[in-house]
Amino acid sequence: MKRPADRIFCSEAVGGVHQDQSAIYNMQLGFAAPTAGPLAAASTSESSLTFNNLPAGSRKRPREFSEHALSFLGEDFSALVQQQMLHVDCLVLHHVEKVRMESVERLKRFLRRVLATVEEGVSKRLRAKEEEMERLKNLNWALEERIRGLCVENQMWRELARSNEAATHALRANLDRALAAAAEAEAKAEAAVDDAESCCCGGVDNAEAERKRVACRLCGEKQPAVLLLPCRHLCVCAACGPAVAVCPVCDCDKSGSILINMS
Repeated sequence: MKRPADRIFCSEAVGGVHQDQSAIYNMQLGFAAPTAGPLAAASTSESSLTFNNLPAGSRKRPREFSEHALSFLGEDFSALVQQQMLHVDCLVLHHVEKVRMESVERLKRFLRRVLATVEEGVSKRLRAKEEEMERLKNLNWALEERIRGLCVENQMWRELARSNEAATHALRANLDRALAAAAEAEAKAEAAVDDAESCCCGGVDNAEAERKRVACRLCGEKQPAVLLLPCRHLCVCAACGPAVAVCPVCDCDKSGSILINMS
């Protein structure tokens, strides 16, 4: 069922075409349908094939012929034919418009699908790039933390090396002093032996006293060989060194000991 607007559009679009072609339709239907009146007595020589050779007075007959061509059994079908042709033209125009709209809609759907596909691809690539940037950011942060940790560890090792170096120098100085004290004690012992040889009775007592002075302060028999720290007294032998907790000379608490090879 067509709307009134469609009918008006179709009528305006094809009205002029039907006015120009009305004579052709009338002539075609006139040749196919029987006619009445003046056209019944027309001769063969007055057909449309010899229309251009007729005199001026006979040129009115095609118009008369077209006026009565759509008459059949006394009824005029020209209005009906024009109405049917107008309806057909309206259907054609409506179908053309419908096809055009469908083509436009298909093109829009196709463009939307293409745009959606492109947007999806771009979105996937952007997400992949963002994930890669986030991963590199986390890796960079982890490397920075590792570098800071290594710097702190390096500083700690430097401090430890400096403290160990200072302790080494202190121990070397203590060892030098202990060796000097041992050499001095040995020189005194040799001097005491010489004095003992020069005297008889008194020399033996002095030698014994000197031996006890330079002997281990715990057992009193063996030669001192352990340097106590931090007081740095060389006053106990190797056997008594581990059992000593307090220096027998100054009563200082022992924090460590160094075994000195006197041989």
